[in-house]
Amino acid sequence: MKRRRLPIPLILLVPIAMLAVVIVAGMYRFSLSDDDIMAKFPNQPIESDALLYAWLGISSPNPLTLNVPESRAFAFIDEYDSANGLASGQYDAGTERGRVTLFTQFKLDLRSDEEIWFSAPFMVSNQGSGRFYYLGLFKYDPQPRRVIMTDSVLLGDRIELEQSQFGDNKYIEVTFLQHSAQQSYIEQPLDRVTQRYERVGNKLKQSK
Repeated sequence: MKRRRLPIPLILLVPIAMLAVVIVAGMYRFSLSDDDIMAKFPNQPIESDALLYAWLGISSPNPLTLNVPESRAFAFIDEYDSANGLASGQYDAGTERGRVTLFTQFKLDLRSDEEIWFSAPFMVSNQGSGRFYYLGLFKYDPQPRRVIMTDSVLLGDRIELEQSQFGDNKYIEVTFLQHSAQQSYIEQPLDRVTQRYERVGNKLKQSK
């Protein structure tokens, strides 16, 4: 007596059919040239981030984001006040929320070997009374076409920025007013301080 062959279970037909579709699609793809593929999709204009273009003259589809120091949060910089030289945005770190303000009027260009580097101070404020000021080091990466902050150093709490300039054509000199040991933070800071920094690779190094 001959044994009857059982039909192929339906569950096995599904992966076989999917494999056949993948093979046919691959054969069709490799039969087309890149020009044929691009012709099937109309060119769509890429919208540039208005802030980066207005501030830096950089045409990039990626918005400016700042990684908040001592936090895993990122601030999305989406407001720009060109008259006062300020750019700002909010951040949310779960239990902590706040705002980052970038002082664009104090930006210094640090171009080197055809790379676009620049420094600019920024302030982080949260639900508390502190307003912490930092000096940020930024780089424009042409491959993903975005500006990234590679390093930052703390300048002080509730200081008053006065000036950012080059020293000896290589150092970043930041001048600001800070509170003396005898002053309360609610008072106007009076002590004038100048701190000097140098870009070393992707980092800021304080110099004397």
